[in-house]
Amino acid sequence: MILRNRLHFPDSVRQIQPCLLACLLGLASLHADAANELVLQMETSLSMDANPFRFYDGQLDQQQNVIPHQTDTVNSVDLRAGMIIPVASEQTRLILTGSLGNRHYKDYRQLDHQEAAGDAVFEWQRGKLFSGRLSAGRDQHLFQYINGSLTQKDLAHDKRASADLSLHLTEDISIISQLYRSDLNYDLDVNQLYNFSEKGKQISVRYTSPTASNIEIGARNASTDFPDRTAQQISDLGQQYQETEAFLNAEWFYSVKTATSAHLGYIRRRYENLAERDTGLFNMIWRATYHYSPEMRLDLQLYDRPINIVDPTILYVVTKGVRADVSWKWSEKTRFNVSGLWQNSDQQLIPRIAALNNLSSQKEKMQRLGFGASYQLERGFRLFMDSFIEKTDAETIRQTLRQTIVKIGLEYTFENLPGSALKLGLGRYQQTLSTTEASKE
Repeated sequence: MILRNRLHFPDSVRQIQPCLLACLLGLASLHADAANELVLQMETSLSMDANPFRFYDGQLDQQQNVIPHQTDTVNSVDLRAGMIIPVASEQTRLILTGSLGNRHYKDYRQLDHQEAAGDAVFEWQRGKLFSGRLSAGRDQHLFQYINGSLTQKDLAHDKRASADLSLHLTEDISIISQLYRSDLNYDLDVNQLYNFSEKGKQISVRYTSPTASNIEIGARNASTDFPDRTAQQISDLGQQYQETEAFLNAEWFYSVKTATSAHLGYIRRRYENLAERDTGLFNMIWRATYHYSPEMRLDLQLYDRPINIVDPTILYVVTKGVRADVSWKWSEKTRFNVSGLWQNSDQQLIPRIAALNNLSSQKEKMQRLGFGASYQLERGFRLFMDSFIEKTDAETIRQTLRQTIVKIGLEYTFENLPGSALKLGLGRYQQTLSTTEASKE
């Protein structure tokens, strides 16, 4: 049943294919250069989604009828590939990765779509003094539905590029500079007010100890433009804002078993057409990892961060939360993972909506539990199950949103050198429900 889905991609997806095709061509020349690291990964899966559009309990349609929460099944097929190509040395190399995927819904056929992504990274080093990194990527994915307000299919298209340069003053001290740009565009007219282009630059100084622990202090400046907003949308949400952030990053490897890292920042946001909403925002995330034993790993995250949300009544959201993950290697072939997430969000309303409701924000509480398991078969095959159950309480409007997703699948990985798939980070292209990126390692 799972294998019925076919990989057929329209012209919009083919724009992303060259990176992936280059990886596949590299696989054909496997014996030409044994120094190249080459990976091909294929996955087929079946998912059950209890609330694809994320309706609230008892949510009404335009005719004031309760909208039923219809469970749907999603048939998925994915092809992922990657290459690491040394250029002159192991420190100077080209990294190509990509993914193509097909999603087929049993009942909500309007959501059938193709997902695609491709990334190219060039890392280089010039003696002991200079090193750098150039990267570019793009991807296409389904719009992330939030509250049942949209039931049409919409696809988001991301593009990103960055250039990093590091000047190593000594073995311990480096000056790091970065230029970056990201763009996001939606297909549907109703979401195009969130099409944006962000351009930024960053500079920092990093000290690295002999034990690889490090501390970094720096500043970031960025400009974000929303070119497709109407006059009313500009009045409500602004058309451009500037951000400056002063930040401190640190990593501390306390022992072989224990490591922790943190990002502490203060952001000043200034709106071009909405000066009354100029604000200061904290940006904090703290992570800790503890290897309780060779078989068990514990991860903990705490965060207090601002995010943007696709809702024309909300300017931005401040989220505070804690996440815990446990990964357990039961045997050489069998793994389990459990996660828990508790989050409070404060959704800052636009001035017009805030004045109408005599409220400056809406508050939500979210709890999410995840569970996953995998079994490694012979010759690169892996059976897996992934799932989560989520409950969100919108306190201001007194509504509750529930969603449960269960996914089962079969994955095949070919790699010419053991560990290449992990090194290439192909897991970032896989939709994981119950694990953090850190806990996949």
